[in-house]
Amino acid sequence: MSIGGIETGVRDISNYLTKHKIKNYILCQEDKGNLYSSNLNIATLGKLKFKNPLDQYQIKQFLKNFIKINKINLVHISSRAPAFYLINFLKELDVKVITSVHNIYTENNFLKSWYNSFLHKGDGVIYNSVFVGSSYKEKQISNKKFIIHRGVDIKYFKSKQNNNFKQKEKYILLPSRVSSWKGHEILVEYFSKLPLNLRKQFKIQIISLNETKLEKKLMGLIKKYKLLENIIILKPTLDMRDYYEKSYLVVNMSKRPEGFGRTVSEAMSMSKPVIAPNQGGTKEQLDSFDKKLLFDVLSYDSFFNALLYALKNYEKIKKKCRAHVIKNYSSELMCKLTLDVYKNICKKV
Repeated sequence: MSIGGIETGVRDISNYLTKHKIKNYILCQEDKGNLYSSNLNIATLGKLKFKNPLDQYQIKQFLKNFIKINKINLVHISSRAPAFYLINFLKELDVKVITSVHNIYTENNFLKSWYNSFLHKGDGVIYNSVFVGSSYKEKQISNKKFIIHRGVDIKYFKSKQNNNFKQKEKYILLPSRVSSWKGHEILVEYFSKLPLNLRKQFKIQIISLNETKLEKKLMGLIKKYKLLENIIILKPTLDMRDYYEKSYLVVNMSKRPEGFGRTVSEAMSMSKPVIAPNQGGTKEQLDSFDKKLLFDVLSYDSFFNALLYALKNYEKIKKKCRAHVIKNYSSELMCKLTLDVYKNICKKV
């Protein structure tokens, strides 16, 4: 499993179930150590791939035996390929199936739309934001639909800095991995346009190995704008807490709407002010907190106004961030609500 919000959610729910003495297993293609915890029961498919049609017979046989041996009564699917190939098979085994929809998937043609539709065919379907749930109203088949926001481990994502801590250098962190839609190139361009006094005050932190074509293209853009001294490249890590801790401000620059945008809540749980696009899940998290932290990602002026507002009201925003996450987006709340869904679906009528 790769590093990401879905994997974090899987780990958190599994640990929560174990804490409540509910036996559970995580099934993935391979364990890369991203689901670190001594409490997790991880089963892997070895060389078998969820997306490979030729592997499906073996995967189904594995699942059939695994479910029987471990007396499993519910399977929670969080990815499209397992839903497409396995959801009907699992229902034939007399187990309940929960599916999770974490984002708005591109649908360029009928086949892609059909492929994506299987995520909406669970006995219960969990959407990770009102934005995602409302975007798929026409595809919702199950009459048991649930909105459960992704949750942040507030005990883990807690700043160790005291209120009197003064940072010598001020970093603006973009915590997302470099991809075609996370907006790294836009942030670099916007930073180059900032007034000189702001550019001198701050440095941008970007997570990259500088290996992929996109990462190398981004580095070329940084050189083009002569920002090598203003950009700090950080290595990808499972432990984002340290990066958040050292940041002064966190920014989300996603060009298309995030399904939820976990990094917003993670940063705020660390008492770090965040600015983010006025769309999708990031809007959903910040809209009820402070609308002025939202901006139009394709407008430099809008971005600049949000940034300036965050800097001018920094201490006031910082003091309120963590309480907002604790109330609305904690991992404990997410896990509790998810367990309630499991019980709802499994109860005998």
